[in-house]
Amino acid sequence: MNRRPPRLWQNAATLLLGVLLFWLFARQVNWVDGLDLLRRLGPTPILIYLAANCAIAILFANRWWLLLRGMGVHLPFGRVAVYRMIAATVSLLTPGPQFGGEPAQVYLLMRRSGVPAAPAIASVALDRLLELTVNLAFLAAGVIYTLWVGSFGTGTEIRTGMRTALLALLPLALVLLLLLLLWWRGNLLTRAAESSLAWLPQPWRTPIHSRLVVPMRQSETHIHTSLRQNPRIIVLGALVSVGNWAVLLADYWLATYLIGLRLDAAQIIGFVVAARIAILLPIPAGLGALEASQVIAAQRLGLNPAFGLGLVLLFRVRDVVLTLWGLWLAWRERNGDTSREGGREDRGETSRETSQKTNREARVEPQ
Repeated sequence: MNRRPPRLWQNAATLLLGVLLFWLFARQVNWVDGLDLLRRLGPTPILIYLAANCAIAILFANRWWLLLRGMGVHLPFGRVAVYRMIAATVSLLTPGPQFGGEPAQVYLLMRRSGVPAAPAIASVALDRLLELTVNLAFLAAGVIYTLWVGSFGTGTEIRTGMRTALLALLPLALVLLLLLLLWWRGNLLTRAAESSLAWLPQPWRTPIHSRLVVPMRQSETHIHTSLRQNPRIIVLGALVSVGNWAVLLADYWLATYLIGLRLDAAQIIGFVVAARIAILLPIPAGLGALEASQVIAAQRLGLNPAFGLGLVLLFRVRDVVLTLWGLWLAWRERNGDTSREGGREDRGETSRETSQKTNREARVEPQ
């Protein structure tokens, strides 16, 4: 009973932090223009778009779920989708909307579903590597395609675009090389970390080695073993990623259609490329950068810049809804965790019984 006040305090602090982050995010949205857009479109198109994006947010857990199964971790798809939605919310509210929620994914797998650290870290790392690979490939291909069809002009614009494509191809080559090395050898990052520790004083070396290097070695070994024993998970993950991109393009087309734009494939790809470049910047939710990218893209494509702004406003309404949903899921998970722990104390369950209940949800097969 004496441990409940700290948990209540932690709950209050978690809720306050979530509200603060949401306020910092939502205050940047132009609500006047957003409400005007909603009035002009009417409720039905907005609800259709929001429903489609909620379904997409759930669907996009498919690659991570498949990777977990390929690594011998069998969790319900709904549980994995909830964890990914919470992690996506963390990424949206922190600098760099593409990354930031990975620790939350690992924590939820380990704390809420009893998944061991090695497959938990390995599945998240491999999921992000595959996502980054396909995103960079599509970005480079999209830039080259828009330049080829002349969507963004000629001359200086083409030279600038080619530099962007080359900048995307360079990290793409590095990511592909890393995947190949993980398949071939494994423990490359671990050996690099251990070499770096040699320069540190001994009192610092031991705790860093036990808390950082050991989990890193275990996760790298797990990735290496999974890639060797089940290489098709990479192929399946890549195919799922390509399918996810097809869904993203369809979602973008739906947004442009709802605000009254009738674009061809080249114009849609031009808008998408501009948006993807903008959200790579280390800005929460790409605030400001995404707006500028869509207005500039509309101008380059010979369209009224107001359409670009209207498109972003629709995206921001979607982001607000998905952020609220993710915060609610995080709060529910937090409350569920606290309630279960409190109930265990009240019933006087042993630590062995608690561990069995925690691990019942996930079935982990040995590699």
